[in-house]
Amino acid sequence: MTFNVIFTANTYVYQRNLTMGVKFDWMTNYENTTGSYTAVYAGQTVTLSLAYTIPALTGQYANLNQAAHYWSLQLWDMPVGASWHGSCYDSNYYPYPYSGSVGPMCTSFTNNNYYGQWYPVAIYNSAQATGYNAQLQANAVLSALDVAFRTTFTPAPGTSAALAQYSQAKTQMALANSAYSTGDFSTAQTDYQNALNDANAAQNSLSTIGGGTDTATFTSIWLDSIAILLGGIGAILVGFAGFKYLRGKTRALPSFTPSAPKA
Repeated sequence: MTFNVIFTANTYVYQRNLTMGVKFDWMTNYENTTGSYTAVYAGQTVTLSLAYTIPALTGQYANLNQAAHYWSLQLWDMPVGASWHGSCYDSNYYPYPYSGSVGPMCTSFTNNNYYGQWYPVAIYNSAQATGYNAQLQANAVLSALDVAFRTTFTPAPGTSAALAQYSQAKTQMALANSAYSTGDFSTAQTDYQNALNDANAAQNSLSTIGGGTDTATFTSIWLDSIAILLGGIGAILVGFAGFKYLRGKTRALPSFTPSAPKA
C-alpha cells in the first residue's frame, strides 16, 4: 500500500527534514519505510511517498482478515538520524495559543473518522482474495441460473444435468462459506472454486443437448415449435388453396349465350 502526501512548507526559513510512518490498528509502533528524509525549504512543495507492505495476518492475527481496519499516517519533521517518539504533539505549539515561532513538528492522517468520515480497509491474504473472487463469479452465474430456471416455460435442453450441477454448486458454496467464517481460507478457496466450476458446468449444460431425457425434452420443444410454425403455414396454404380453387372454378365456368326467342 502506498501513501502519498503533498506537503507545502510555510514561509519560515529553515530546513525541514521530513519522514513518514504508518501504523495499522493491530500494530503498537509506527513503521517508517521511506529509508531517508526529504529536505524541504521555505515555500517549497513536495510529494512524499511511503510504500508499505502490509504483513500477512496469520497466527493470532488470522481472524483479523474478516474485520475492517484503519490506519494512521504521521508526517514528521526532526533532526537527521533522530527517532520519533510516537506522539504527534509538540510543546512549542500546544497548548493554544502557542508561544514558539515554529509550528507543530508532526501532522497526522487517518481513515478512522477523518473529518467525520470512516473509510475502512479490508486486508485479505492470497487464499482469501482468490476465494472471494471465485465466490463473486459463482454467485453471478448462480443468480443467472435462478432466473433461467424460474422463467423457462418449457424445460430447456440440458435442464436435468444443469439442475444437478446447480445443486452441487450450491452445496459447495455453503461449505465454502462455513470454512470462510472460521478463518479456514485455504479450504474456502478450494470450495469456492469448486462452486464456480459446477456453476459454469450448469450454465454450459443449458447450451448443449444432453443425453436421455434431455434429448427427449429438446425433441418435444422442437416438435412443439414446428407444429406451431406449420400450423401457421398450413392456414396460409389453406387460404391460398381456396383462393386458387375459386379462381380455377371461375375460369372453368361455361360461357352463357342467350338462346334465340322461339317463334
